[in-house]
Amino acid sequence: MLSTQNGPIGLGDLAKKTGLNPSTAFRLLESMRARGFVRQADGGSGYQLGSRVVDLGSAFLRSVSIWDYARDLADQLAEDVGETASVGVLDQGQVLYIAIARGQRELGIQSQSGTRHPVYCTALGKVFLADLPWAEAAAILDAEPMVGLTPSTIIEKAAMREELETIRSRGYAVDDEERNRHVVCIAAPITDHTGRSVAAMSISGPAFRIREQGIANVARRVTERAAEASTRMGARTP
Repeated sequence: MLSTQNGPIGLGDLAKKTGLNPSTAFRLLESMRARGFVRQADGGSGYQLGSRVVDLGSAFLRSVSIWDYARDLADQLAEDVGETASVGVLDQGQVLYIAIARGQRELGIQSQSGTRHPVYCTALGKVFLADLPWAEAAAILDAEPMVGLTPSTIIEKAAMREELETIRSRGYAVDDEERNRHVVCIAAPITDHTGRSVAAMSISGPAFRIREQGIANVARRVTERAAEASTRMGARTP
């Protein structure tokens, strides 16, 4: 409750919002104040978070790593959708796949953890580009040629800039047969406490199967799982 306030909150308001009896709320606040988790604002106008909260937050952030959860996240998403799920990070201007799980029985997408792919032609990569200021994204795109791997590959920077704006507005990216013909991939960002994308997760499958399920339906499941992962990484719930 205190973390959502822009300033001090009085005892009465705090008791009302939490549903606690004022005397109970007071005892809890005094106990936390004695331990440094809350403090009274100057002039006794209310309570606000204390310095010990910063210590706890720092300890939590040090203990959290997407690498610890990546395999579980991929397994859960693959089971949800029944297709290949991947978790990747942006590394040296490329997508580094750190976990892959296969949920399909046949006609699956074959890839391995540790694989690297360009950012411009992958859904995961476009998620990372969309999170960056255009100048930084453009610098990554300039580092290697944007080669037309399929007729659908985006190879013009102006078109890519428009694509990234679309991704930011809808919250997910689609690789619509842009790296491999007949393969569709949908990805969403995993964010941390700063709101920046520390990783991304995706579903890939044969285009006919993804379209059969509906791109919007698959995207919803990907974004839901990515939101859950973001919460585990310390991101605030909207």
